[in-house]
Amino acid sequence: MFSGLYLKKGGDKCMLYAKVIPDLSLSRTDKMFDYEVPFEMISTLDIGMRVKVPFGAGNRYMEGYVVDICDKTDFDSGKIKLIAKITDKESFLSKELIELAWWMKKRYITTFSSCLNTIFPSGADIKNTVKFVFISDAEKANKYIEENSSKVKFRSAINVLKYILENGETEQSKLLKELNISLSPLKTLEKNGIICFKNGRRNYKPKYDFSPYNKHILNPKQQKIYESLCTEKSEKPNLIFGITGSGKTEIYLQYIDYVISCGKKAIVLVPEISLTPLMVERFKGRFGDKVAFTHSRMSQGERLDVWLKAKYGEVDIVIGPRSAVFMPFENLGTIIIDEEHDDSYKSEQNPKYDAIEVAIERCRQNNAKAILGSATPSVKSYYMAEKGQYNIFTLDERAGEGSLPKCEIIDMRKEIEKGNFSVVSDRLYEEISKALSEKKQIMLFINRRGASTFVSCRKCGHVMMCKRCNVSYKYHSKGNFLMCHYCGAKESVPKVCPECGSKYIKYFGAGTQKIEDEIKKLFPSARVLRMDYDTTRGKYGHAQILEAFKKRQADILIGTQMIAKGHDFHNVSLVGIMAADISLNSMDYKGAERTFELITQAAGRAGRGDGNGRVIIQTYDSENFAIKAAANHDYVSFYNQERDLRSIMGYPPFSYVFTVLSVGKNEQKPLEALNVFNDIVSKLDNGSITILGPSEAIISKIKDQFRFRLILKCNDDEYMRSICQKASDAFANLKGYSDVYINIYMNSETII
Repeated sequence: MFSGLYLKKGGDKCMLYAKVIPDLSLSRTDKMFDYEVPFEMISTLDIGMRVKVPFGAGNRYMEGYVVDICDKTDFDSGKIKLIAKITDKESFLSKELIELAWWMKKRYITTFSSCLNTIFPSGADIKNTVKFVFISDAEKANKYIEENSSKVKFRSAINVLKYILENGETEQSKLLKELNISLSPLKTLEKNGIICFKNGRRNYKPKYDFSPYNKHILNPKQQKIYESLCTEKSEKPNLIFGITGSGKTEIYLQYIDYVISCGKKAIVLVPEISLTPLMVERFKGRFGDKVAFTHSRMSQGERLDVWLKAKYGEVDIVIGPRSAVFMPFENLGTIIIDEEHDDSYKSEQNPKYDAIEVAIERCRQNNAKAILGSATPSVKSYYMAEKGQYNIFTLDERAGEGSLPKCEIIDMRKEIEKGNFSVVSDRLYEEISKALSEKKQIMLFINRRGASTFVSCRKCGHVMMCKRCNVSYKYHSKGNFLMCHYCGAKESVPKVCPECGSKYIKYFGAGTQKIEDEIKKLFPSARVLRMDYDTTRGKYGHAQILEAFKKRQADILIGTQMIAKGHDFHNVSLVGIMAADISLNSMDYKGAERTFELITQAAGRAGRGDGNGRVIIQTYDSENFAIKAAANHDYVSFYNQERDLRSIMGYPPFSYVFTVLSVGKNEQKPLEALNVFNDIVSKLDNGSITILGPSEAIISKIKDQFRFRLILKCNDDEYMRSICQKASDAFANLKGYSDVYINIYMNSETII
């Protein structure tokens, strides 16, 4: 903050100027503007705060970020405008995070303001404190309940006391909502000296307790990795390549213990919300209240409190998905990226950042250690290790007594030949029956939710399509409706074909709901849980399902990739992979890699306790090298073949591929805009960039917006970023395309 230091001798005022980035996602305004700091704000204003400033010729008031404060300006001080208002009570962005935003702007060809918006904590406008209710005299509380339990008019007050006695100190707003009452009974109890109020931070707690998770003795290979992490001074990122169940998490825990002992902090990134409960269970069991966690199902206020706890050093560890990489620890010691191969670490929203790249950059800025862990490292990461740009550590045996499960590939074409048209092969049926008879649990994995992939007419071939998106509806048997998984539109199932009037409507393909229905028919006495986007929408959705399965309240868990990674259920003896080849047909260069990862990760859930695990892999492409390598638990042979194929085809990591996506409501305008963008790139390029397109995007319309794409390939990443930045700036200054949105996806690995 800035105070009397900025008074001249004799009491004269010294001018202070704030450099402000306006909160506008426009290239032409994405720069620092100087504003004079009013004298009464000098002692309050700080770098990293938001302010209201008059902007432009019309002096429209808008919000901006203060990124620097100085006592000089290069402009005519008489023409510089005054800051109108300070929005925040405290600074939310440190100099380090502002520097990180600047790095992201250059790296991801976007605006400084969009990077600051991404780093800035959601819910910053919410009050930092909330009111809590607690019992001040337990003896009085119990006596009050005993004396008034039969009186109707005291029912609400008694319910309040019982709730607090059972749950402890409680947020007032939560208490009122849970019991559906007014403030009146609380005021009555306060007057009687039974309860009290206080202000404090929200404390997000799951609905279950954490058991102590004791420190394990590391085996020799784990110990060697741990010691290397503690002593190695290299600034290179560290890749831990450990098969499923090899004990990577225990290494994370013990290394973080070391980091904390050095007075530093740790961030742990996980790819799925569904993994957060497991990681938190282990970390909370080991470190208690030193751990906080965050994810998108928490309220903005709860996430803000985690941010503030990190900022003020009230916790040592934060666990969360990719956005947790921005936690404002001042003395950061390490960032651990678990399941580093996962695509969810890349943001599809502006700025399209890669959380792994951001983590590595933050570690570089803070002299901290970046640790990537996976049983199936991304081809990119393993290639970086092969070239010596990452340190690599290998764990090729399961920790403890467990061994890798035996995998069996079932060719579903042969099932059809022998008359089995079910989604469950005869072999899988046998194994499920055996596991149920042995009182073991089963996990069935299919990476597609819903009941059917598409619905069509068998007479004319018409497919039921979303009117707003150029994709087929998915059929959901629970509720009996069609749904678009892109815009969320729902429609009732037609009784006749809207095209030809035929009654021959058929459901094709399979999703989690269809698998669930089929399993319940085949095994009516089995207790079945389903875990997908539709069943986990609540704040505790993931945790409740996983906790129920862990407590053996279900025999079979059916799910999407949510169940494929990281979970540790010791009673699971069988994993069934229902459609192993879904990802092979994803129409992008990572299809084989994604298939190998998902099969390996799903298979790794079996046999983690006593006894041997079994995995049944159902596929229509039984000879595919990725499926065969996954069945043999052979990452290296998969990697070698995939690396050689990509080298021949010129795909990453041997080249860099950028996708320029153009979106607009007028069908022709986005295509015209891409042709213009193409011309700009061609004029700027020295011949190093290969340009493919423009053409329709794979999904050519979403939410009534038409989509076209341009593919750029080059061997020099920095060169292509530079050209794309110049082309983007040039295009932004053209007139006539304000209704077209141009988006650049750098090294995108998802379908566009």
